[in-house]
Amino acid sequence: MSDSDVSNPFARPATHTTPPVPADAPYYDLPRAIRIIETTQTVITALIFAFIFRAFLVEPFIIPTGSMAHALLGAHATCVCPACGWQFDFAPYAMAEPTGHGFVTPDEIICPNCQLRIKPDPTEIYPEAGDRILVHKWGYALGGPFKPRRWEVIVFRDPANPDQHYIKRLVGLPGETLEIIDGDLFVDGHIARKPPAVQRVMWMIVFDQDRFPRPDQATGRLPRWIAIEPLTDAWTGLQTRALSHRATTDTPHTIFFNPDTGRDYLLDLSGYNARSTGVFIGDARLVGEITLDADRAGHFQCELVRPPYRFVGALTQAGVATLRMFDIANPDAPGVLLAESQLRHPLRAGCPLAIELSHVDFRVGFRVGNEIELTSTDAQYSPDVATLRSAPGQRPLGFTITAAGLDLTLRHLRIDRDVHYTRSPHTRRADVGRPFTLEADEYFVLGDNSSDSHDSREWSVVGPHLPPSYRPGTVRANQIVGEAAFVYLPALLPVGSSHTWVVPDLGRVRFVR
Repeated sequence: MSDSDVSNPFARPATHTTPPVPADAPYYDLPRAIRIIETTQTVITALIFAFIFRAFLVEPFIIPTGSMAHALLGAHATCVCPACGWQFDFAPYAMAEPTGHGFVTPDEIICPNCQLRIKPDPTEIYPEAGDRILVHKWGYALGGPFKPRRWEVIVFRDPANPDQHYIKRLVGLPGETLEIIDGDLFVDGHIARKPPAVQRVMWMIVFDQDRFPRPDQATGRLPRWIAIEPLTDAWTGLQTRALSHRATTDTPHTIFFNPDTGRDYLLDLSGYNARSTGVFIGDARLVGEITLDADRAGHFQCELVRPPYRFVGALTQAGVATLRMFDIANPDAPGVLLAESQLRHPLRAGCPLAIELSHVDFRVGFRVGNEIELTSTDAQYSPDVATLRSAPGQRPLGFTITAAGLDLTLRHLRIDRDVHYTRSPHTRRADVGRPFTLEADEYFVLGDNSSDSHDSREWSVVGPHLPPSYRPGTVRANQIVGEAAFVYLPALLPVGSSHTWVVPDLGRVRFVR
C-alpha cells in the first residue's frame, strides 16, 4: 500500500488558487425581480425591528409646553438681558406648536436675575422647538424593582385625551397621602426630600453677582448687597464681581442682601413665565468662593434667615467649620450647634475655597470645599406641620455675610431658590388642609414650573378611555408610557442671516433628572 492510499487527518490541506476572471467574461446579475424582493425584505425587517424598538424599548417625544421648565423646555425663545447679560428662556404669550411655529412674543419679559422689564422686539425673537426626549419603557413594563419611583420624570397619557401625552415629575405613589404645605411636598405627614441629582436641576436663579446689572439701567442703581455699617469701608466692590473685605480691626463687618432693589426678589418669580406669584419662597441657598488675601486669624460666616430661625455657617482661618441654629424670638439665647468639622489644613492666602449654605426641604446644610458638608438632622430641626398649616410663610428669607479679622475676596456670589409648589385658583386637591390619598395603582404628578403647570392638583376632565372608577387627579399605571431618560435633540441654534435652525445646541444634550 502506497502512502497516497492512506488518509492522514493531520495532513495540511492542499492550497487551491482561484483562477483570475477573464476581462471579457460575461457579468452575471440577479434577476431584477429577485433584487426587488430582497430589498423589500430588508426594509420590512428594519421596519419590524423599529416598531418593536419603539413599542417596547424606547420612544421619542417632543415637549410641547413649559410645565417642566426650567429643567425641560417646551416651545420657547431665548433672551440675553441687556442690563446684566443673563441668558434666560421664556414662553410664548399663547400656546404654540411644539416645533415653535405659531409662537406669539409676549409684550414684556422679566430677567430673573436683575428683574429688568424687557419689551422684546418680535423681529429679533427666534422661536425654538421644545426639547426632544427619549422615553424608555422596558423598566416600568418589568415592574418589581423597576416600578416608578418618586421624583422620576414620566411621560403618560392625558386623562382627558388618550392621544395627548404629558410629561411631569412623579411625586406620589399608590397608598400615600399627599399634602402641599408652604411650597413643600409632605407624604404621610412627613416632608418629602429630593435626591441630590434631582435637586441640582431644580435650583433656579435669584441673583448672581457675576451678572451685576449696569448702573445706567433702571434696576441697577443700588447694589444688591449692602453694608449694615454704611460709615465703614471694610467691604468694597459691592457693585462688582469681586467683593473685598479689609480688616483694620477684629470687629465683624456685615453685608446683607437687599430685596428692595427688585420687587420680586425672594418671591416665586419665573423668568420663563414673565411673572411672580407674589408668594415668598421657603427654600434657597447662598453660594460663593472665598480667597484669603493674607494669612491672618479671623472668621467668616454666612447666615440664612428662615423665620422663626436663623442658620449660621461659620469658618475660622484655622479651618474649623460650624453650623448653628438660633431662635429669632430669643436673640439672647445661645445658638444650637447642629454640626462641626475640621478642614485638613487651615485656610491659606491665595487658595480659593467654595462655600454653600442652604435650606431645602427642612434640611439645613453648610458645605466647605470638597471636604466638609455639615447638615442638620430631623431630631435637631424638622417641620411643625400643624403650625405650617395655620401660618404658612409670610415673610421673606434673609441673607447676610460677615467677616472679622480677615482680608479676603468673595467671588461667584449667588443666591438660588428651590421649586415652590404654589396654590392657584384651580387647585382642587393635595392643598394645605386638604390631603389627598392615593389608592392602589394610582400615581400623583406635578410640574417643576409649578405656577404654570396643569397637573394632578387641577385635573377635572375625564376622557372616555378611562373606566368609571377613575379618580380625577391621578395617573393610572396603565396610562404611564415610561420614564423620560435623555434629551437627545434640544433647541437648535441659528446660523446665518436667514436664521435657519440647523445646528443642535449640543451643550444641552443631557440625561433627564
